[in-house]
Amino acid sequence: MRRSVVVVSIDGLSSVDLPHLEALPHFRELLGRGSCCRAMRGIYPTQTYPLHASLITGCYPHLHGIHANTLFQPGRVCPDWHWYRRFLRVPALDDAARQRGLKTASLLWPGAARSHNHYVIPEIKTTRPGQCFPWLLFTGGTPLFILHMGYRYRALLKSLKYYHLDNFTTAVASHLIRKRKTNLLLLHLLDLDGTRHRRGFRAPETLKVLEDHDRRLGTLLAASRDSGVFENTTFVVFGDHAYIDVHTRIRINAAFRRAGLLEFSTKGTAFRHSAGDRRGPRPTAGPDSCRGSKLTRWEAWANCCEGSAQVGLRDPADRSTHGKLAAVFNELQDSGVVETVYPRDQIEKLKLGGPGDYVLEAKAGCYFVPDIEGDVLDPAEDRHRAVHGYHPDRPGYSSPLIAAGSGICRGVELESLRIVDLGPTLAALLEVQLPAAEGRVLGEILDFG
Repeated sequence: MRRSVVVVSIDGLSSVDLPHLEALPHFRELLGRGSCCRAMRGIYPTQTYPLHASLITGCYPHLHGIHANTLFQPGRVCPDWHWYRRFLRVPALDDAARQRGLKTASLLWPGAARSHNHYVIPEIKTTRPGQCFPWLLFTGGTPLFILHMGYRYRALLKSLKYYHLDNFTTAVASHLIRKRKTNLLLLHLLDLDGTRHRRGFRAPETLKVLEDHDRRLGTLLAASRDSGVFENTTFVVFGDHAYIDVHTRIRINAAFRRAGLLEFSTKGTAFRHSAGDRRGPRPTAGPDSCRGSKLTRWEAWANCCEGSAQVGLRDPADRSTHGKLAAVFNELQDSGVVETVYPRDQIEKLKLGGPGDYVLEAKAGCYFVPDIEGDVLDPAEDRHRAVHGYHPDRPGYSSPLIAAGSGICRGVELESLRIVDLGPTLAALLEVQLPAAEGRVLGEILDFG
């Protein structure tokens, strides 16, 4: 029987959670049966979509092309997200598995909409007026499968809140395991991320969410045992990023507007930006609209990644634009809200690539929003207590990895690894290739004997 691999991404799981995980029965079982790393390094920026792209390709953003959660779209405070597989520039793990004849599934996996997996429930939402969520859902996924699972597990899908979505997708994943439908199953759980954004990094509510995730993990393990594939299944559980609690938001594009780098007319319909929220629509009035204004001229625009911001220029050769930006950057650094300004040559060293001519790193406690109106500096929103998107090497800003089951050694604890190492390692477990990968196979945790 061919090995099956179940990959569970717990969005927002941090290294600080490991002591609590060790006390939970199903996490403890996997830790006891397998290998772990307490400090996995992410990529820059530490946002969900670039991180997951790096995992399934083994590449940094400069190669895979997902430089942020959202596209660089000057004038849009609510830009489109990298929902679709077409944005990836290199082959992904599930593509390689499918080409070898393996069955694959992705459940709310970032960037997997309109992928060619056999079973897809896409993570997607409306971002523009007139878009229809059911249309996006069914055209981004596997329609009959979505209908079947939606009906079968309708009692769990009480709303689109993350708690209910996680219960639903766990039930769907268990169904696929019991029916022996897949060789590679990618599952993305959301509730911890939502809770930490709303309540804070170390909020007491996170402990209850971790207990819920332990229950969900137990459901997957039970499905594997009941279907007789447990001994031939590899379970990989990881977190994609940590958080920093925040007190100040930076309206970076408002600063650019005041410096004469942006001009808007007063047309359109205003909608509110909500950083990090995947659930509901926050559309603007058109491709070039912001808070009721239409973009008429731009020299610089910031695509905001919360803890960092990628600044693109309409004309990178325009010295006047660079001079105006330098004045804005100096003012923000003097105000104590921006820690580092990376120019283009340093962006290349970060293996970020993308449209940014500069990248700004916020100081701990501060984060960027793309708004063009209001004070440049304002208190953080009440529903936005913690964020990510910062440089991955900040102290205490790592995530854990747990791997157990078929092909995994027992009792190995790695001091550190990079998220780009997971793709090649998973490829080795599935006996497929990722020729573009920049990461390495973690041979020290593999046991094919």
